[in-house]
Amino acid sequence: MKQLYTTLIGRQPDRPLDVALDFAGLLAAAAIPAFVAGTLVFGRQPSPVQYGTVLVLGLVALFLLRPGPFAREGRRNLIDAAFSLLLVGLAIYAWAYMLENYRAIAALREGLPNQADMWCYALGSLAVVFGAHRAEGWALTGIVGAGVLYLMLGQYMPGFLAHRPFAISEVLEISYSYQGIFGVALASVVDIVYIFVILGVALRLTGAGELFSDLALMLARGRRSGPAQCAIVASALFGSINGSAPANVASTGVLTIPMMRRAGFSGRFAGGVEATASCVGQIMPPVMGVGAFIMSDVTGIPYVSIMLAAVVPALLYIASLSVAVTLEAWRLDIQPLKQDRPRWTAQRLSRLAVLLAGFAVLLALLFSGYPATYAGLIACGVVLATAMLLPPTRFTLPDGLRLLVDGGRDGLSVLVSCAAIGIVIAAITTTGLGIKLNQMIAALGEGHLLLALLLAALCSIVLGMGLPTAASYLMVVFVAGPAIMELGVGQLETHLFVFYYAVMSAITPPVALAVFAAAAIAAERPLGIALQASKLAVVGFILPIAWIYHPEIMIGAGDTYLGAALAYLPLLSVAVVALAAAVVGFFFGRLMIVWRLLLGGAGLIVFLPGFETSLAGAFAAAALLSFRFWRSRHVTAA
Repeated sequence: MKQLYTTLIGRQPDRPLDVALDFAGLLAAAAIPAFVAGTLVFGRQPSPVQYGTVLVLGLVALFLLRPGPFAREGRRNLIDAAFSLLLVGLAIYAWAYMLENYRAIAALREGLPNQADMWCYALGSLAVVFGAHRAEGWALTGIVGAGVLYLMLGQYMPGFLAHRPFAISEVLEISYSYQGIFGVALASVVDIVYIFVILGVALRLTGAGELFSDLALMLARGRRSGPAQCAIVASALFGSINGSAPANVASTGVLTIPMMRRAGFSGRFAGGVEATASCVGQIMPPVMGVGAFIMSDVTGIPYVSIMLAAVVPALLYIASLSVAVTLEAWRLDIQPLKQDRPRWTAQRLSRLAVLLAGFAVLLALLFSGYPATYAGLIACGVVLATAMLLPPTRFTLPDGLRLLVDGGRDGLSVLVSCAAIGIVIAAITTTGLGIKLNQMIAALGEGHLLLALLLAALCSIVLGMGLPTAASYLMVVFVAGPAIMELGVGQLETHLFVFYYAVMSAITPPVALAVFAAAAIAAERPLGIALQASKLAVVGFILPIAWIYHPEIMIGAGDTYLGAALAYLPLLSVAVVALAAAVVGFFFGRLMIVWRLLLGGAGLIVFLPGFETSLAGAFAAAALLSFRFWRSRHVTAA
């Protein structure tokens, strides 16, 4: 029992109170994947039961497993334990009341809540807000609190911010209803995200995460920029099934950041590479950190269409990082690390078989038109069955327990965050603020589409700071999405536009969660790493605006097709190299500021509207790069 506790919690059992609370929290966490998978197989429950049950299990697990505000040095005391149990009681009370009364409320009391209904709404909303604080800290709590205050006091605000008065009963009902907490954000997590969280845990327990690192080492071995390339490849592969940039940094960064520093890269550059690369997995098909599945659920666009549209931008983003670290390695004259190539042992071959079987089934089902939820569930079953057939990856009983526990625990933050973000979405939609903001952005875009896009991008980055990608995407897309589409931009391009900038918020100062994780490993100041990461990700910041003017970047978007994307790809490749050289300040020799400005300007011209303009920019960039190459071979030699 002690060994099991240590395996699941990560520390030795201490006081009986801690052990009891931890085991209760683990039980609640393990019940989440069991409930989600069970209802998919044996029949889904009504939405209030389905979503309410998963939410209450998540809140119970969160309150019991994570110390609260009264804890000291991360350890519970009696006051903190009592406060956590109080919050557990509030969550369970609200769930039990709704479970018993949701039919009567829907039939008779919707819009006319009685006193008992209002107590349920108030206590349930309070539990969710406290859960959001424990999951993501003050950033999310402040956003949710601002949404509640706007509902209550918005009638006193000036100008377009004012709305009609809402009674306290309306505010509570809006918050704890399908418009708020039980709305589209929570539904996406319960219906889609959790299945892929379970799939990711299954792959991790079979050793897929380590296999990604091994594959990255094999590909990067013997190159000057090998350690940095390893970080990019490993983070892109691992992040696609992880879905969280900070968690990705914590998982792969402990290996790649010290490796880059040993090779000769600075700590700030190593942390910036890892933080930036950890965003790649969420925009890289086929899984895209489950973001594409949420997008498909919200828009009704087939997942395959989203995946195809995201391929070229993701490859360009990865290519820009790869070129940048290559140039930095040349600039520093870094020599390749002398490290043995990982060998294909029986264990690695077994892990590869499990990985290929799972992804092959997943993609085959998705391309066949199966819903993402069932495709993920079947792929998870294939992964587990294949792992059991091969001795090196065979699950033991503790592994099975960890699959259940981690399958619930790994999704707690996004579950509770999206439930809380539902309150913000309700505040935006029910007050009409979303419509007003959409009208403002659309009016600005009638004469200046670029200004409207920049405003929407800024909105996505600012509102997404400190939030999980899924939560920030779902919140922002209801604010800025309709306005962008009113300007003539397609639905798929719009949603990917918002999603990209929601991903980028993880590395954008001042609240950059992936950067803080990298700074802790690299022992560097977070601001320096954030600035370095933002420089490395310059192509990632440009791409969403670029595909608005050049839809041919996205395969299948609008009337575009593969040939159009391939025709434009050489121009984009030249622009990527030029921008990377401008950022690093090196291309076959150090670049003066004038050269950096010329290369950066030529690279940016490629992304401007019009094929002729893009062609001119690509020729200018190619000429500048070619001259630098010629000069290094002839002038330096002379």
